[in-house]
Amino acid sequence: MIRNLIITIVLVYIYLLKQSFANDFENWKSLLISQAVNSGISEETANININAIKKVNKKVLQLYKNQPEFKITLKDYMNRNITEKRINKGKDYLKKFEDILKIIEETYNIPPQIIVSIWALESNFGYYTGSFDILDALTTLSFQSKRKLFFKKELFSALKILDKKLIEKNLLKGSWAGAMGQSQFMPSSYLSYAVDYNNDNKIDIWKTEADVFASIANYLNKHGWKKNQPWSLELANGRKSDIDIKKTYNLTQLNNLNIFKNSNNVFLENSRAKIKVINNKEEKFFFIFENFYVIKKYNNSDFYALTVGKLANNISEIK
Repeated sequence: MIRNLIITIVLVYIYLLKQSFANDFENWKSLLISQAVNSGISEETANININAIKKVNKKVLQLYKNQPEFKITLKDYMNRNITEKRINKGKDYLKKFEDILKIIEETYNIPPQIIVSIWALESNFGYYTGSFDILDALTTLSFQSKRKLFFKKELFSALKILDKKLIEKNLLKGSWAGAMGQSQFMPSSYLSYAVDYNNDNKIDIWKTEADVFASIANYLNKHGWKKNQPWSLELANGRKSDIDIKKTYNLTQLNNLNIFKNSNNVFLENSRAKIKVINNKEEKFFFIFENFYVIKKYNNSDFYALTVGKLANNISEIK
């Protein structure tokens, strides 16, 4: 008898807790709509889209809370992201999209192999772009995460995309954290850098390769890419004793080192290179140039920028 009473009390408490949480969410949405309108989003867009979200997305919260904290080495990261299959696909896509990539390079000064390499790492050449509803995911994270202000800013950017009719709502899909399309742009980056390159009045980074490539190129260009400059090159094994890791090298010094097996003269007159040392179980040394730091603007990770650079080098057969 007492046991049944306790169970009943617990169930009632859980029910009331859920109701309270649901009421909190609804009240919060009302305030959110008001804030969205004050930020310049139309009342219709804010009302329709925010009110359409009835509850927090538990799967998004689970993924947010269970992000892996373990550390991997650069070797592991590169092995995961640079495979023979991916290199061969990259070469195939360079050839397949050669014409449009050349035109985009002339417009934005970004080498085709860098565009294809970022495309590979971000969405596996467009094969995986994420299936989460962006508004749903960002609303959940704006309501319940440790970065509420960041995700609210991105939510408002997503609403502005719809307000400006840049893309249809049903295409607004991406990762649980809000990254969208084949280029994995956050909504704010989409508004600032995405390009309608094929002039069909849609900025489609989900299904239109020309828009994807031009958007990646525009992003790098706007963040300071140096035309006709390298990005990063791994130092060949056995030559580490020839370098000073504290030194900045100029063209003559780089050429005199004769380290890289490269038939092309990638070291231009105004090239400057520093040494990047990655310490793990197996030390790796890289010459890094200014464009390495531009790639880091896309994803602020040394591992990411070095891997993009190495994959691009493999695709274009720079050794």
